Order: sequence, then structure tokens, then C-alpha cells
Amino acid sequence: MKKKQMSKEIWLLLISMTIVGLFIVLVTSYYGKIMKNAGVSADEASHVYQHHYEMIVDKRNLTFWNAVYENAREEALKNDAILEIKGIESADDFSKSDYMDMSIAAQVDGIILEYNGESGLQEKIDEAVGKGIPVVTIVNDAPKSLRQSFVGINDYQLGQEYGALVAKLVDSDTERVMILLNREQELGQNQLYAQINSAIKNTGCENEIKIQSRNILFQSQFDTEEEIRSIFQAEEGPPQILVCLDEVTTECAYQALIDYNMVGEVKIVGYYTSKTIMDAVGKGLIPVTISMDVEQIGTYSIGALTEYWEVGRTNSYYTVDLNVITEESSK
Repeated sequence: MKKKQMSKEIWLLLISMTIVGLFIVLVTSYYGKIMKNAGVSADEASHVYQHHYEMIVDKRNLTFWNAVYENAREEALKNDAILEIKGIESADDFSKSDYMDMSIAAQVDGIILEYNGESGLQEKIDEAVGKGIPVVTIVNDAPKSLRQSFVGINDYQLGQEYGALVAKLVDSDTERVMILLNREQELGQNQLYAQINSAIKNTGCENEIKIQSRNILFQSQFDTEEEIRSIFQAEEGPPQILVCLDEVTTECAYQALIDYNMVGEVKIVGYYTSKTIMDAVGKGLIPVTISMDVEQIGTYSIGALTEYWEVGRTNSYYTVDLNVITEESSK
């Protein structure tokens, strides 16, 4: 009887040890995956970090977001934290709200989010904050949410800069200006529209220039290309000035400009400084492009989370520099 009891106890002990072993393997595998996604080296992976942050950005593989992430990741490591990125280079169909759900469920120590006005996303920000997870929005803000901080340039400042650039491009042939928005927002409520409209009026141009907008929120570059082509193929023709607010839209607009032989007829106000865009600016095919400082976006966003955990609060707004590049300044 004692042997049977001992045998049963041994089996229970073995089963318990097996379960514990499997749990350790699963945890190690999960942690290892986080380390790999965060770009942490083998030597660094052995270190137990104080904080785990996640960055959620556009699904399109942009050099802009790669640059932001690399600067943020380096700053995170300096502050005893690892940073994992979600969305970029992803082949799945998850929305930003889905990624927010994953980050909340994983109980990360902070979320850096590129806000785009997606339905339900503001509520996800509030949910995360309500569960003790600080959220920092970057590039595009969600001022009505409970986010702790915003890193970027507000719409008023950005609108002033775009307005000044558009005003310089307006001439007697200008009839229409189109703004390609990269988030859900009504044009009438957009500071970009207000500032561009004001700048055009101050040029004293006698033409009545129409300002239009299109929302470009597609997750794939192919969809964006198709949308841009539809603008160039429209019965009324493309606008004389096309204002782009992200890298992919700028590159797609530039390609359409070449494909439809519209160089000189359509003036593109571009965004960011990818090789393709800078080559076009250098050749005078894109008159001007602007870009937020990617190093500042990355370091300030981590700085906001670090400050939150160290002192329990952080600045609500971090302003980054805006660079304007023309054919002359690119040389």
C-alpha cells in the first residue's frame, strides 16, 4: 500500500516538475521573442530590464518609422527598458486598436502610439491609461484622450509651415490645392486647411483657388498608389498643388507625376527625406519637402515614459524641430 502511495506521489511530483518546466520554457520563449522584436543583442538579452514598452505605428514599411524606432530603442536601452515595435513590416490585418488590445493584455509599462483617428482608438488609449499604462502619442495627437504626452508639432504650427510653402508655389495658373490627409478628420476642422487658406489669401492672388482634401488611410502602398492615380486620372485633372503628409503618399504622388508626364504642371509639397524623395528634390521635380526630426521623436517619447515612471508625471507636450528641404538646401 505504501509503495502504491509513494509511486503515486512520485508521478505527481514528475507531472508537477514537467508543468513547471514547460511554463519556464514558454516564458523564456516569450521573453526571447520580445528581445528579438526589440532588436536586443544576445549579450543584452541576458539583462533583466526594468520596463517593457511597445510602439504602435503605421503598418506600411516606412523608412521614417524605422528611423524613429531605432532612435527610440537606443534611448530605451539607456534607460533600462526594452522597446518592441508593432505594425511596421507586418503581414497581418490587425488594426491599431487590435495592437492596443494586445499591449494592454500584455500589461506593458508604456505605449508609444501613432494616432490616426481610427474608430475606437481614443477609447483604447483611455482604457490603457485607466489600467495604469501610460500612453504617449507621436506625430498625430489625440488631445481629447487621456494620453500622458504628445511628441510632435501641433496642427496650427504644421499648418503655418505648409501654408507658407504652398503660398510660395501659388501662381496665376493655380486653380486647386489638394491636401492628402493621413488621418480621419473633417477638412473644415483641420488647422492645415485654415492656415493654407489664410496663406493663399495673403498672397493677393486674384484667382479664386479651391482647397480640397482626400483621406489617405490605406494600410498598403498598393492602395495608396491606386488612390493617387485616381486623382491624376480624374476628369477635371489633378490639382496644381498637391500637399502630402507622409512618406508613402509623397513617393506615390511623385511616381504618378512621372508616369503621367505632369512635371511642371503639378507641384508636390512632400513629406520626409527618404532617398527617393531627396533625389526628386535634388532634381527640382519636388519643389519642397518637410520632415519632423526623427531623432527627437524617438528620444522624447522614451523621455516622456521615463519621466512618468520616475516622478509620476510628464510634460503633456514635446515640440520637435521641423526641417524644410528645397533643391537649393539639399545640395
